[in-house]
Amino acid sequence: MPTYRKLDSFDESKDCTQYVERMEHYFNANEIDNEGQKRDIFLSVCGKNIYKLIRDLLAPAKPGTKSLADLTKLVKDHRDPVPSEIIQRFKFNSRTRHSDESVRTFIAALRRLTEHCNYGDTLDAMLRDRLVVGIKSDRIQRRLLAEPNLTFDKALEIATAMETAEKKAQDIQASGTNATIQKQVNKVSKSYTRNNSGNSKQGDCYRCGGNH
Repeated sequence: MPTYRKLDSFDESKDCTQYVERMEHYFNANEIDNEGQKRDIFLSVCGKNIYKLIRDLLAPAKPGTKSLADLTKLVKDHRDPVPSEIIQRFKFNSRTRHSDESVRTFIAALRRLTEHCNYGDTLDAMLRDRLVVGIKSDRIQRRLLAEPNLTFDKALEIATAMETAEKKAQDIQASGTNATIQKQVNKVSKSYTRNNSGNSKQGDCYRCGGNH
């Protein structure tokens, strides 16, 4: 049986749901199929505070009498209760792209917000609409609105392509501006050098009029 690194203890400052997901991947990678063994591994790595919480929530029953699914649900329901669907949808529909945020980072943030929105088969349509409305770029928004039969995948493709093109154009303009500035600096520098050279050749003494 393969053995992949020891499972990390649960960090109480982190999300419980993500830890349970990682734990399932750990079991799969190590080919651990026995449900009792899975439960015992979880109870041995969950940490003393979580173990005490489980004991308190189950009392008078003992943690070893429950399944892993029962234990993880118990902890998740206590620590990470499912948020209100309405509130999560409000957060999703209020989200707009930040000024320093790339299109793909914006979409990643939107996807995180949909976790408890229960959009089902309408998810792509909701992501498309939020991308168009919240893009915070008049130029990209006009282009997306002009596209017939716009899908989410197409909207993301257009938005990222335009964002990339705009960044490259800015880089080119900045490069051209820097080159122009450097050219002017070089011009002034050469002019200054010529003037200094001319002045050093004159070298007339203000008293006798001769060169020293």
